[in-house]
Amino acid sequence: GEALFDAVLASHSGLTFTVDEAEASWQRIGTDDGRIHLAVPELLTWFAELSPAGPEADDRFPLVLSAGERRSFTANTIFRDATWRKRDAEGALRISPDDAARLGLGDGDAAVLTTATGRAEVTVEVSPMMRNGHVSLPNGYGIDGAGVAPNELTAVGHRDPIAGTPFHKHVPARLEPVS
Repeated sequence: GEALFDAVLASHSGLTFTVDEAEASWQRIGTDDGRIHLAVPELLTWFAELSPAGPEADDRFPLVLSAGERRSFTANTIFRDATWRKRDAEGALRISPDDAARLGLGDGDAAVLTTATGRAEVTVEVSPMMRNGHVSLPNGYGIDGAGVAPNELTAVGHRDPIAGTPFHKHVPARLEPVS
């Protein structure tokens, strides 16, 4: 290994490991039929268990929260100084006009957002970009005291069973006006 490393460092024009014709690459496929098999048994089992109706509804959490929407002036938490945000310094929760009207909420109103793992007071932004039944918080907030940290509202166990990635874009939630 060290000799190979030294050869790579010493080579000014690059180091050639092998030269093959394209046909040789196809001969390396080790299946009986010479084809590349893309079926992953774990995925096929998981797909067979999916419900075409989607996850069961929970009346306690009638909304779907997208926790971590990318917006014009959001980034991950490497930006800890909120003064660089040109708009939306609070990190408002976006909601559709119909849902806002149904809940008695308007632009700038305070509301309480609740999920299975957390609760946060949010500032509301009524947005025609939002679909009924969906609300959205920006990513990168909550570190410096401004806005809400979306990770605090996302359950660790509510995640993709194969990759383990939390379902940040589909968090069951409830929203209520601040009394």
